[in-house]
Formats: sequence, structure tokens, C-alpha cells
Amino acid sequence: MEQPNFIEKNNNFFSLRLKDEIKNYAKLAIPMFFTQLATQLIGVASVIMAGNYSSDVLSGILLANSVWFPVFIGLGGILFFVTALVAQLNGAKKMSEIGPLVRQALWLVIPIIIVIILALNSTGIILQTVGVEKNIIAFSEEYLSTFVFAVPAILFSQPLRSLSEGITRPLPLSVINFIMLGIHVIASYCLIFGNLGFPEMGAKGAGLAAVIATWTSLVILVVYIRINKVYEPTKLFDGFEWPTLKILKDIIKGGLPVGLSNFVEVSMFAGASLTLGRLGSEVIAAHGISLNIGGIFFMVPLSIGLAAAVRVGNHVGAKNLIGARYSAFSSVRFGVICALISTFMILMFADFIVNFYTQDIEVIKIAVILLMFAAFFQIPDSLAMCAVGSLRGYKDTLVPMLIMILSYWVIGFPLGYSLAVTDFWAASIGAPGMWSGMTLGLCIAAALTIWRLNITSKKFIGDLS
Repeated sequence: MEQPNFIEKNNNFFSLRLKDEIKNYAKLAIPMFFTQLATQLIGVASVIMAGNYSSDVLSGILLANSVWFPVFIGLGGILFFVTALVAQLNGAKKMSEIGPLVRQALWLVIPIIIVIILALNSTGIILQTVGVEKNIIAFSEEYLSTFVFAVPAILFSQPLRSLSEGITRPLPLSVINFIMLGIHVIASYCLIFGNLGFPEMGAKGAGLAAVIATWTSLVILVVYIRINKVYEPTKLFDGFEWPTLKILKDIIKGGLPVGLSNFVEVSMFAGASLTLGRLGSEVIAAHGISLNIGGIFFMVPLSIGLAAAVRVGNHVGAKNLIGARYSAFSSVRFGVICALISTFMILMFADFIVNFYTQDIEVIKIAVILLMFAAFFQIPDSLAMCAVGSLRGYKDTLVPMLIMILSYWVIGFPLGYSLAVTDFWAASIGAPGMWSGMTLGLCIAAALTIWRLNITSKKFIGDLS
């Protein structure tokens, strides 16, 4: 297929049509950002309310999340790959094949739910093994005893979200997620503290609030897709199939490396939480708050990366491979611009933001220090996420997974661990040491994923030629 003549393979490649391409990214990424932001704010609301209820309850919830979330993001990552598959089918004008694909992805949800529930039930044992205080473990288990019922709703939503994102319809997801956020905030206010006539449930109430919010949003999402004519060409509700090995194999083949990549990155932060758990509730709280705030800013590169997977996937599906490369590196530039803004905001407002979470002076002091590291790694984090998202659009997921393993678990975490709680280099320096290692891991991941994106995008163009 003839490539569009507005992009040429020359030294000015990355300067052509950049303004228009960034506009296209903004149209796609901004709704995705608000979708992800709403999801993240649910966690923020829980942390803020739990922090104002009890430091021990806050620590319990944070440590519980540090155990179950890596498992969720790892296995759920298999489902995230569906977005790229839908995008390629959309680009190839094969809309009727999208529905059967999504239905097969829904079958995958069932075994994933089972594994995650097993992980939830093992949380207490894991926390006890790493030396967490018994009262904090008790609050973790209280929280998970109700939160476990939210897991099916979260996972069944993902293939439906991939459908909407893959056909470039992210805005409805933003609206639905903000509805979910509102429900969660109200439910948390009532159930954690016992307001408006509801019983005071503490940690258990935080989990129950998540259950109410996630199931409500799933019902709304299903109804919306069912009644909106935009989704009719996908044939989502036009049939039923038992699990099909060929389609499941395609999803797992591309999705498993994605899931493992996600697991590797998130588990590094979870491992950091568990490592620092032995240093007391103040350090746990500060670390958790810093991750929570960092997570809000992380939604920006994540959204651009998700948009890149769709944009690049659409181009690849349409055999416009020069356009795919152009879109990929435009996402990188857009991501760096946004990262610079995030860095400035963290440096200027770190103390102000932390004060929303807690009034504990020691916790605030540690958290502000850790946020300086978060400010520093905004750019490498953005580079990595934009590159990884673009690579998913190419269905290149195995090498990025290996890069994440090398960057985070061979280099980043071991260095952070040695600086935080050992005397290997010098006297242990606690949480700042752990964050130093994680920052180095992110920098290495950024450099290697950009290198891989350059190779992959050139290879696709060469193969077409």
C-alpha cells in the first residue's frame, strides 16, 4: 500500500506535521487521562479518608494493596493488550471481528479472578513473613475481606474498556469513571467513619465502598455499550461462543508479556513497600502517600501511552507504517512536554499536596523528600510509557518485558534495597535509598524502550519495502 506523501523518510522526519499529530493525541489522550485519573482518585480518596481515620488503618490498606495490586496488574495486563488488537481491527476496517474478540477476552477473566482471589487470601501470610506488625496485618485483612468482591467487577470491565478505547471512544469511559468516583467517595465517607446513619466500619468500610462503586460502574458501562449505536458494528451482543483456542492464544501470546511487564514494574514498588514496612508506620505512610501522589501524575504518561497503542495500532492495521513510526515518536515528544509540567508542579507544590493526606509532621517530612525523587523521574517514566504503548501498537511486547525485568529487578530494586536497609554501600538511609534505586531503574527502562521503539518501527517500514 502506498504511504501518505506528507511524511517522508528523511532527516526532517520528526519535525513534519508534529503539531497536528499532537492535536490528535490530545483528543484521544485527554479523555483517557480523565478515565485513568478518576480511577486513581478512588485510591486517593481511600488513602486520604483512611489517613484521617487512623494511621494504622492507612498502613494496613496500603500494604494490602501492595500485595494484591501487582498480581492484578500482571494478570490484568493480559486483558490490556486487547486494546491494541481492537485498534488494529478498527484500522483494518474489520469492525465485525471486534465483538467476538472481546467475548473471548471475557472468558479469560474467569481464571484471572480465581488467581487474584487466592492472592488476596494469602496477603496476611505474606505480610507476616516480611515482619509487618500484627495490628497492621489485621487491618489489611479487614480491608480485603470486603474488597475481594470488587475484583470481578474490575476485571470484567477491562475488555469492555478496551473495546471503547480501541475504536477511539474514550470519553464515555471518563464519564462513567467519574460517576464511579463520586459513588466511592460518598460510600467511603459513610462506611469508614459511620456518617449519615451508617455503621462505622473502618478498613472494612473502605473495601465495601470499592465494591459498591465498581459494580455500579460495570452495570452502567454494559448498558451504555448495549444501547449506543456506535458500538453496533462491533457485533458484541450478536452472538455467543465458547472459548476459542486460536483467539485466546493470540490474546495470551501478546498480552502475557504486557502483563508481566506491568507486574515487574508495579511489583518493584510493592517490593519497596514491603521492604520499608519494617521501618515503622510513619515510613509506610509516607512511602504510600508519595506513591499515591506520584500515581496521579503517572496518569499523564500512562494515558499518552494508551493513546499511542491505539494510534500506532490503527496505522499498522491500515498498513500505514511510516505514519505509525511518526505517531510513535510524536507520542514521545508529547509525553516529554507533559512530564516537564508535572516535574514543575511536584517541585512547587509537594508540601501543599502532602498536607491533604495527613497532619503527621514526621510523615509529611519523609513524603516531601520522596516526592523530590518522583519529580526527577517524571521524564524517564514518560519516555518509557510512551515507548511501551507504541510498541504494543506494533504487537511488540516480549522485548519490552525483558527490558522491564532487567531495569527494575536486576538493577533498580536490588540497588534500592541495599541502600535502604543494608550497610553494603554505607549506612542504610531508609526510604530515600529505596527511591534512589527505583529512579535509576526507571531511567534505564526509558533508554532501552526508546532504543527498542526505534528498531521496531524501522523494521516494520523495511519489511513493507
